[in-house]
Amino acid sequence: MTDQIHFEDITVGQEIPTLAKSVNTVNITMYVATVWLMDRIHFDYPFAVERRGLPHIVAPGNMACDYYVQLLTDWAGERGALRKLKVQFRSFMLPGMTLTCGGRVTGTRVEDGKGLVDLELWIKNDEGATCVPGSGVVELPLRQAA
Repeated sequence: MTDQIHFEDITVGQEIPTLAKSVNTVNITMYVATVWLMDRIHFDYPFAVERRGLPHIVAPGNMACDYYVQLLTDWAGERGALRKLKVQFRSFMLPGMTLTCGGRVTGTRVEDGKGLVDLELWIKNDEGATCVPGSGVVELPLRQAA
C-alpha cells in the first residue's frame, strides 16, 4: 500500500472503501479445510439440504470475520492496526452470493498517544440485507508522530 491514511484524515460519519467477496463452493471448501472446520453443512450439499433443512451449503461465520480483517487492515495500511472486532451472525452466506463489506466511522479519540477509530461494520448480500453486522476499533498513525 502506498497511501497511508492517518488519524487526522478521518471524520465521524465517513464511510470506508468497501470490499466485495464472492462466495462459492470452492472458497468455502478451501476455507473449512484450512481451518479444519469439518461441520458437514459447509461442504456436503445433500447433508446440508436434506438432513439439516438448509437452502444450500453455508459459508462458516468465521469467513465473515476474515473478510472484516481484510477490509480493516487494508484500510488501516501498513502503519495501522486492527484493535477490536465484534460481529453478529444474522443470516446465511450462500454460494453464488457477492457480499459487500463496508463500514462507517462512528467515533474518533486519542488514547495513550494512539489514534483510535470506532467503526460500525456490515456485510451485505446481493439483496442489500445485512448478513453479519459488526463493530470494530482501528488504530491509525498520528501525523505528528510520523
